[in-house]
Amino acid sequence: MRQILCTTCLAVALAMSATADAQPATRTAAATQPSTRTRQQIEALIDQAGKTPPDWWDSVQLTYPQTLDLTWTDIKGAPWNPQKNVGQYLWDVIHPNPKRWQEGVKFMHHVLSLSKDNPQTQQRAMDSLSHMYGELLQDYARGAFWARKTGQNPIRLANCYWKLGSKSMAVEILRRIGGDNTRNGTVIKLWADMGEYDTALRLAEQSARTGWADAAYLAAGDACRLAGRFPKALAYYQKVLATTQGGRDLAVNKKRAQASIDAVKVFDALDLSRIPDGKYTSSSNGYAGEVEVQVTIAAGRITDVQVLQHHEKQFYASIDATSAQIIEKQGVKGVDATSGATVTSEAIINASAKALSGAMR
Repeated sequence: MRQILCTTCLAVALAMSATADAQPATRTAAATQPSTRTRQQIEALIDQAGKTPPDWWDSVQLTYPQTLDLTWTDIKGAPWNPQKNVGQYLWDVIHPNPKRWQEGVKFMHHVLSLSKDNPQTQQRAMDSLSHMYGELLQDYARGAFWARKTGQNPIRLANCYWKLGSKSMAVEILRRIGGDNTRNGTVIKLWADMGEYDTALRLAEQSARTGWADAAYLAAGDACRLAGRFPKALAYYQKVLATTQGGRDLAVNKKRAQASIDAVKVFDALDLSRIPDGKYTSSSNGYAGEVEVQVTIAAGRITDVQVLQHHEKQFYASIDATSAQIIEKQGVKGVDATSGATVTSEAIINASAKALSGAMR
């Protein structure tokens, strides 16, 4: 591995062309329930994110394999090689390792600083920065800053606006998008996250008629579960099991639907006062396999939720964020799946429900 302590990377990036002329700021928003802010306040946060470095910047070394092609050139038919291809390096090495996320962000800034004469690489680097800040580090001001630079992912930008505290700014974008043709019902999920359940369900029904019914019905079930509409959630999950209309995730989505049915059936029956002190373990279907969770109960309260084992690669912030929500809410009701990692979050919720229900006396 090549290690470079780059004290000038920030200055280099700031001196770049107008399409990439700033660095992001320190973390500005909580990763859970967004506070309410005005448009002016949101704009100020994002503007600040474009002018100042993150507070961890100087403590993180710029580290990457010297074999990487920093022009980020994809060669058709080339074998998968995360030591050569930048995108594959991010996918295989950086994203699955939370301790390396800041290092990965700094690396992307370095790639950006070298690509001022390569618009395609610039766009890819800035899109990666919006993803890594917004969905890995949950730094929504920075995520929004870079999402606006690229203009390539309006759904991610809408989510950043919502997490920063502006539902109206998020709604403006979602209304322009209209439908949902995403792989995991991302637009449906965001409408539900904002409390617009009827809009989410209408969109899911529309998407089921015109696209992947499995993903649409699964997102509708998740929206109903989040709203506490458990009978309706079960009905939508049953639709997933019944449908033959789906994409490459149809088999996985059917397993997810069945796991959600099993979990939702015990939601109302969970009573922490009936669970002896101890550690309780169960598992549920993730994307790449079983996600094993351990829930600790002490004096009738959930004191810890740990993911003991998983095989997910692109789990983003879901492991810490979902576990924290379960502890905060003292149960699985109303726990929201992490944007970009819905499958892993869902598995943690379902496994926790199974562990708790199995421990009740």
